[in-house]
Amino acid sequence: MKNNRRIARRAAATALVFGGMAFQGCPAAGLLNECFGEDTISAGEYDDLNVFEQLLYDETGCGRYEPRVDF
Repeated sequence: MKNNRRIARRAAATALVFGGMAFQGCPAAGLLNECFGEDTISAGEYDDLNVFEQLLYDETGCGRYEPRVDF
């Protein structure tokens, strides 16, 4: 019984350590930032902007808008 618990704890610790390393470069992190980043606005907010302000934003893959980085 103790061996099973010990093995389960070690497996959980290993999964946490290696899982954290594996997901650091994961594209899903970029996708989450595109969809829920602090500097993104919704389509409704984008539509409320005037034409000149809209030029300052690019649409993300999620249908949200983020500030344009280049012109």
